[in-house]
Amino acid sequence: MTTVDEEATVECAVCLTDTNVDDAVTTVNDEQICTDCCRVCERCDDIHSINDDLSEVDGMSIWCRDCVDIAAYYCDNCETHISDGTSRLQDRREYWCHDCLDRAYFCEGCDGYYADGCDNGCDSDDDDDQPRVVHDYSYRPDAIFHSTNKDERLYFGIEIEVEARGNLNDSANYAYQLESKELAYLKHDGSLQCGFEVVTHPMSHDFYKNEAQDFWTVIEGLRTDYKVKSWDTKTCGLHIHISRTGFTNGSHMHRFLNLVYSNQELYEALAGRSSDQWAKFDDVLVVSDYVWSDEEQRWSRPTATHKSFKHKLGSGRGSDRYSAVNTLNRDTLELRIFRGTVNGNTIKAHLDLAHASVEYTRVMSVPQVRDGALSPSNFVAYIKANEALYPELVARLAKVWKSTLVTI
Repeated sequence: MTTVDEEATVECAVCLTDTNVDDAVTTVNDEQICTDCCRVCERCDDIHSINDDLSEVDGMSIWCRDCVDIAAYYCDNCETHISDGTSRLQDRREYWCHDCLDRAYFCEGCDGYYADGCDNGCDSDDDDDQPRVVHDYSYRPDAIFHSTNKDERLYFGIEIEVEARGNLNDSANYAYQLESKELAYLKHDGSLQCGFEVVTHPMSHDFYKNEAQDFWTVIEGLRTDYKVKSWDTKTCGLHIHISRTGFTNGSHMHRFLNLVYSNQELYEALAGRSSDQWAKFDDVLVVSDYVWSDEEQRWSRPTATHKSFKHKLGSGRGSDRYSAVNTLNRDTLELRIFRGTVNGNTIKAHLDLAHASVEYTRVMSVPQVRDGALSPSNFVAYIKANEALYPELVARLAKVWKSTLVTI
């Protein structure tokens, strides 16, 4: 650092010109640069220099490499990055954006896009054609929202992976009725040996519990009549997506994450599994802030620490899609902890847990958190106090949670 005309200056690490120290900015790589050489990622707000690897997304936004790797998609046709997804061309090893897909051919017979037309002998105009029962993994229809409250903002989407060994076609054809009822659809999943994934449209907690009887009837039929497996497999899981719109703000999401990650034993007991591969709890950061010591004339860390989820709710760096709560989806937080099941009561208990976790942390002050509001005993007490809302969860707690802190 130098002094010019009694003003402190610093040399820009990029253009090597002197700039006033008050006007200089520090990048994520700890470089001090001038504002002319500064670029800010419009997704995570991290500061970069013009020499860093930055990309244009959606033709207007500048994103850093980490954000592009985590949340952007690349169209092989127009060779641009976009934020809202791509679809695979069946006759090419390419993925195209929605604008480019307008110039592709969509075959209703095999439910896929083609660059040069389908050559599988499908005839989409044949009245005898049957719709595809199990869609490709990349299939993403427009969401159909179901709620008993027109002002509802908190929705849940459930993904149930099942194995149907020796009975795939019959069980899939049976479950396909959920699509005509606009409640769910079926998708392939590469992690399954011979099965499919039941993916529901977004529904409110109350709609699932009181209005979605057709959904529960089909799930029960898959279990009892078609003998599909989910719990007793090594391949199946159950995921619950929670709409971001259902959270009050970022602080509410932080408290929700803190509740889940502070109570791994409780959540894994209720979920029926622990998994270091598919639902990791080790992507949380335990940090402490630097404080200035007048006595020692230096910055140091205090002994007190706290959990930070900034990396999960901000840029996404350091987070993991296969974590207990996947925060990399644009519209949802995904609770991935559950063992697969086609037992309706168990699924309802899992849904209750997701709903209770959001509502319990909705209105909670920092002093309450410091005083132990996120402890398992306090959370379980909240669930018990709302047994009328969470009957399946209370029953599951009594079955699997043996903590000495709480007597069910």
